[in-house]
Amino acid sequence: MNKTWMVFLILGLSLQAAFGTSPEQSMDGFNKRFKIVKNDQGEVTAVKMKFLSKFSISPYLVQIKNDLKEEIARIQNADKSETSAELDAFVDYMVANSDKSDEAYENAKVVRESLENLPLIDVDKAFADIQQHNVLKAFEFDLKKALKMLDLSIVADPTDARYFYRKTVTYEVVTRALNFAKKRFGNIPVLNLASFVIVKVHDLVIEQRQFHQNMLLHYLQNFETKLGMSESDVNKVFSSVYESRIGVTGYGESNRAANNWEMYGLDKFFAVVRVGNNKVRQAGMNGTMSNPVRYNFGFVEAVEDGERVVKNLMNNQHMLSSKMGTAYYYSKPNKVKRFRSLLNLGQVGLGFLPIPGWIKSLVENFAESFYVEQKRNEGALVGFFESTGNTFMMKQIARQNINPYLVL
Repeated sequence: MNKTWMVFLILGLSLQAAFGTSPEQSMDGFNKRFKIVKNDQGEVTAVKMKFLSKFSISPYLVQIKNDLKEEIARIQNADKSETSAELDAFVDYMVANSDKSDEAYENAKVVRESLENLPLIDVDKAFADIQQHNVLKAFEFDLKKALKMLDLSIVADPTDARYFYRKTVTYEVVTRALNFAKKRFGNIPVLNLASFVIVKVHDLVIEQRQFHQNMLLHYLQNFETKLGMSESDVNKVFSSVYESRIGVTGYGESNRAANNWEMYGLDKFFAVVRVGNNKVRQAGMNGTMSNPVRYNFGFVEAVEDGERVVKNLMNNQHMLSSKMGTAYYYSKPNKVKRFRSLLNLGQVGLGFLPIPGWIKSLVENFAESFYVEQKRNEGALVGFFESTGNTFMMKQIARQNINPYLVL
């Protein structure tokens, strides 16, 4: 039995004793979703995801345009008191568990104003305007070329300690597209919408890989000896996943990864596990959470305020909160999806409000802190539900990802 698996076995037994037993798991989902590439010597040279959507900007344009129209119709057709009550609850949820409640409220209030302003937007005209001057066409063409160079299907390359650090080409495409948009659009709301679409499309396309990397981490944790990889290859796959998370300015961190390639990823992974363990124990001691059942390194099912929920151990509720985020409410299966949809529409609407750019930036960062990293990490949650044969819950989590490029 290799060292990595011994660590996982001890970890699994300790989690089982402390947090309860999760269902038996199968690796059929791994075989369906991932391909392990090996050289002639049997060494792993890459882990690839098998399902990858063909890139076009159209899926997101269709989705966000339809979402805007549906929300505007909902606002116009609903009773005003009903709409007001939902927005009150929306703001309360954004402010809840904040360490800086005044700051959170100020940000949430602007998001609410943005949502209330949506009926004043001429959606068809706005989307017709942003497709002028070939700004989006040029962006789509350049990003397609960059994605071919990037090979988005590769979720891990254990042979190259700087594989992902060098792959900054898509960010350069976004920068060029944003600069091009500034030169072509004089109308500020149209420029804001075009810029939002450019950034969001890029992020959602790249998110496919990040989502699957977290799914891969679930399988590495639970099926390490069954994947047909040596201990060294497994360790380096871990390292490659975490190397991909080094920012473009993280040259020092890139050096640390390269200098400790065999253990870099495992060190990062077990740091996440330890933090998660401490969060669950602390919540239990404080009486804020009971009956925990650990799903994997990143998620735990528990009862909180009398409600059965799935807690996210990797992300706090938002940037101004030290409380664990909630990934799913079993009694309110659409709550997270609806909340994320409102946040996304609120972000679109910010560009149509007459507010200073610095306020818009602050509010956007606040809104994104609720869901961007959270839904990427939910790849591990999808991996858990699929590996336990819970297709219904797998689809529920995938639905709330609201990413038209995600293929499952």
